[in-house]
Amino acid sequence: MARAVPTSGNKPDVVFRPSCDSSLSSTRDRRNNYTRDATSMIRPTRGIARAARSQWRLASSSARASRQTTRASPPKQPPPLPPRIARPYKPSSCLHDRSGRRRADTPPPSSPPPPPPKSDTLLTLWRRSWLPLTGAALLAGFLGFYVFGTAAASFRTCPCEGACKHAAPTGRPPALTGENAEQFDKELDFGEWWMGISGLRRKLAGHATGHVLELAMGTGRNLEYYNWEPLSAAAEVANTGGKKAVAPQGVMSFTGLDISADMLDVARRRLVKTVPPMFSSGPMVKASTMADDTGGQLPYLDGHLRLINADAHHPLPPPAAATPDSKYDTVIQTFGLCSVSDPVAVLSNLASAVKPRTGRIILLEHGKGWYGIVNGLLDKNAVKHYEKYGCWWNRDIEALVVEAVRKTPGLEVVKLDRPNLLQMGTLVWVELRVADKAERKCTERCRIMARPVMNTAPEVEA
Repeated sequence: MARAVPTSGNKPDVVFRPSCDSSLSSTRDRRNNYTRDATSMIRPTRGIARAARSQWRLASSSARASRQTTRASPPKQPPPLPPRIARPYKPSSCLHDRSGRRRADTPPPSSPPPPPPKSDTLLTLWRRSWLPLTGAALLAGFLGFYVFGTAAASFRTCPCEGACKHAAPTGRPPALTGENAEQFDKELDFGEWWMGISGLRRKLAGHATGHVLELAMGTGRNLEYYNWEPLSAAAEVANTGGKKAVAPQGVMSFTGLDISADMLDVARRRLVKTVPPMFSSGPMVKASTMADDTGGQLPYLDGHLRLINADAHHPLPPPAAATPDSKYDTVIQTFGLCSVSDPVAVLSNLASAVKPRTGRIILLEHGKGWYGIVNGLLDKNAVKHYEKYGCWWNRDIEALVVEAVRKTPGLEVVKLDRPNLLQMGTLVWVELRVADKAERKCTERCRIMARPVMNTAPEVEA
């Protein structure tokens, strides 16, 4: 039986293996027959192989051509994608899993928004800010009253002409009598508090040290503001007979002087309420009056506290306690220059009573202010004020002080201020001192050296 075995040339060869039982001739015959049969069978197979080979070559050539075309042509870009639209994040509404438990990654539910605030009513506004509203209303009312009063007073004619305008004050208020002296004093409380004068009195009394003289003390409205500790210590030593300790800063002796005996009687009754050493002397003080003493003096506490009825134009009494030079450490005066007939002479008299260099004269006065309209109102109402209080409140205090300094040797201005802006400059604070002889000589020498030297040499013609 023969089997076809393909060779390297892709042509199958038929190899015949002869059987052992056949003869050589039969073998040849069979070989020929098989050769013819194989040839007839191989021919159509070769045709199929050629056709398949040609088809494979055609397919490979077309694939190669398509690859070359693809490489040569530029690649097509994909169409642009539509822009993304940013959508706000919406949390998932599913806050619980299937078992009903709350998810761990879900935030806790937010609290509901607060209700819108209710509109404020007038009552709630008043309860919340009643204090500033009240202050604003009072300030507006005060300003309206002040403007209305200023306008009304500007059109008022002055009722006083001639000699009445230049009447010299005596220091005794015409409206003041012995019966209404205390009522007259009480009427000043609200006005002085409203204008800030009470605070200035406290400040003024705080500067009083050592041996003090208060001129034109009136009803004693400054007594409650003095520091009486040194005087109290001296009175205690005198009563117990102990050793004299170092006196603290304050009033060591006090002399109050006024021309009105009725006012001094009010001041006498006020001593019991304001001066600590006088608390136990109430019956004695109330029983005595200024008219009982022929010398016009009421001494208390062994003469360390005195009330004197005298005129400020006359020589002033020495201090109550003995001093080497018989001078005062502090001289106090409130609203006195408007109540005297010669203010410059009174200032010169005060300069003669204070210690040189270390002593101080402290004045609190009222007079002309900064603005012409205010000064005009003072002039228009000066007579009415004089008829009630006995003082001319439209005097130029600063000009009077300058004139007194010019006429009094050694008198110097330490401070001149106009406190309390609401009074528009009508209140004047003055501090004066007196230079000693050595300072006066030095000042006079410097003044002479500062004068320009006149050239008396004859001019030489060119």
